[in-house]
Amino acid sequence: MNAIKSIFPQRLVKSLLTAGMFCMGISACADDTAAPEKSFSIADIAELERFYDSYANKRIELPGSGYESGDIVQFIDTGISHNTYTMQYEPTGDGLLVTLPDNLASSEYGIYIVRGGMKFLYGKSYFGRFDSRRLTAGNHPRLLMDSSDFETLKAQLAVADPTSLLARMHTECMVVADAWGMSDSELAFELDASGKRILTVAREALQRIFTCAYAYRITGDTKYLEHAERDINTVCDFESWNAKRHFLDVAELSVAVGLGYDWLYADLKPETRANAERALREYAFDTAEPYGSSFYNKVSNWNQVCNAGLVCGALAVYETCPETAEAIIEKSLESNRTAVEALYAPHGNYPEGYGYWEYGTVFEVLMLTALETAAGSDAGISATAGFDRTAEWLLYMVGTKHQGFNYADTPPFSASVDIPSWYFADRFKKPSILYFNKRNLDALTTDYYNWNHRLLPMIMVFAGRVDLNSVTSPTQKVWAGEGVTPVVLVHTDWTWSDTDKYLGIKGGKARSSHAHMDAGSFVYDAYGVRWSMDIGRQDYATLEVALKALGGNLWTYTQASLRWEVSRLNNFFHSTLTVNDAKHRVEGFATLEQTINTATEQGGTFDLSPVLEDQVASAMRTVKIVNDKDLKVIDAIRTRTDRSAKIRWTMVTPAAPAVENDRIVLTSNGKTMYLTAAEEGGTQIVYKTFSTDPVHSYDDPNPGIYLVGFEATVPADKWATFTTTLSPGN
Repeated sequence: MNAIKSIFPQRLVKSLLTAGMFCMGISACADDTAAPEKSFSIADIAELERFYDSYANKRIELPGSGYESGDIVQFIDTGISHNTYTMQYEPTGDGLLVTLPDNLASSEYGIYIVRGGMKFLYGKSYFGRFDSRRLTAGNHPRLLMDSSDFETLKAQLAVADPTSLLARMHTECMVVADAWGMSDSELAFELDASGKRILTVAREALQRIFTCAYAYRITGDTKYLEHAERDINTVCDFESWNAKRHFLDVAELSVAVGLGYDWLYADLKPETRANAERALREYAFDTAEPYGSSFYNKVSNWNQVCNAGLVCGALAVYETCPETAEAIIEKSLESNRTAVEALYAPHGNYPEGYGYWEYGTVFEVLMLTALETAAGSDAGISATAGFDRTAEWLLYMVGTKHQGFNYADTPPFSASVDIPSWYFADRFKKPSILYFNKRNLDALTTDYYNWNHRLLPMIMVFAGRVDLNSVTSPTQKVWAGEGVTPVVLVHTDWTWSDTDKYLGIKGGKARSSHAHMDAGSFVYDAYGVRWSMDIGRQDYATLEVALKALGGNLWTYTQASLRWEVSRLNNFFHSTLTVNDAKHRVEGFATLEQTINTATEQGGTFDLSPVLEDQVASAMRTVKIVNDKDLKVIDAIRTRTDRSAKIRWTMVTPAAPAVENDRIVLTSNGKTMYLTAAEEGGTQIVYKTFSTDPVHSYDDPNPGIYLVGFEATVPADKWATFTTTLSPGN
């Protein structure tokens, strides 16, 4: 325990001095603990666990018989201080149930039952957020997989059918390692067009080092070791990891070096290990506090990625700088816990959308898995409300054409196999979460990871532990979730065929990370076509430069921000309502009011009133699939007493429109859809198409994308209910 003694004394004393009601007395008792009296006994005791996660185990049981009223339970630190915690407990009939104080410092403790002047040693165990005793020089590899895990995987691959998913995924990892990991291009410190990031370089480094480290661990071919070692030294010799400008760069490089260092530890040159240790300390750990404001207090993917980078780096080199590494890990866990609660609770739908879910969540599960494999615990973070449901949300976010519901800053890409879902399938024993992944993998023969994910080898951590034969399709048509960005998602038959229809509707507000002015917007797939779409974002770097030149900032979310002048980000270019040609209120939050899930109708109702309240008194939007045939959008609007409301109803579509007197005809891929609208009070409706041409010089063009809908004016102090129907023409 000498190592433990050297890690914690100063922090331990500080925490003990601030102990509250759970720690009723602290004293030095070295003489007492060295040879406790055993003049009384507790029968039927149970062996304590070697390690208790003090987050997950808030209360521990001490089974036994022979306890007496007035017995005292003490935890006595086995380290130098021998500080004593007097614990609260309650008798259970079969023993004692002891409540752990929140301020219990990480250390090994002797657990004593005190009766008068006598002590009975119940046992000893280690309590903490993680078990730092495992983080020794002799215990590498330890991040994601240890030596026995690698041996198990190699044994599985040796007997695997070449056509099995496990074998095919391994093959793909090797393809990526050979094609991209072994690249001879020079990794160089080069800022992007915005003069802000080296993120592209950092991600390439991570892909190269990680995939080559995997290839070496599995094959033993030294070419992968040599290439990874060269790349580790190259990035560690950079002038910095760009912490001051963009901490995401630090995070990805910290993961790259941490994983490479850990997986290749025994075979790296001593000078390479020393270089990696130095770079992690100087470029990552030492920069976390001065520049941590960019992520520690954020509720976004930044929090997840940056903390994951720091934790992976700290776990990798822990034994070389235990006090620093321990402080880094604890700070990151404290910060990340708050973010995870906000991002996933209560139901798992991720506020930043499909694309950023993958980014934030893959680093989240990387960190949690690394903590478990290296130190025995993920600090209870995986038990956060909604976290176990988030992969289910993602499954429902994929439409019939394999396109995601790409709200927020998410491009309109085709969904592919994702890595985090494999973690969730294994961690929560829900293999059917992989329904879409397995379907994709079964349908393709190669290159199913066409985006060549830099963290691709992570999937091999979980793939051998999941029974893919037990994967079945979802049984429910509708998924609904509240939280920061409430959504309703519908799949009518889960075949992803022309008979399947898909609907996604969202609420939330614009003043949220990566959000757009898109409350009330929807996507709709039917008959093999996406009829209503989200255009998605455009490249950040060019916008950052352009808006900065105009005195603005892309990442400012106030009402007057130039961010909302970008066409793709405001309400005019989304499938939603605009009133009196005004932008949506950034603070207005559109709530999910009703989920519709009957035999004949599936969808939801959102209250858009807070988003439009400067223009109308109230606005309720219901979007639903009716009789597995039509889509109906019902907008019930109450105008203000002081002004009329010019309603602009828009739908973004890739289908070519033709405006007729009583409808709009949409055609795409040989299919036809009719858009009709009516107001129950007879308000005149004018069908229109709206320009999708760039409004500003910095706006990207939108070729092949149309805006269709109608305009209508509702007088002041009136109710109007518009019903818009999309019905198939053939």
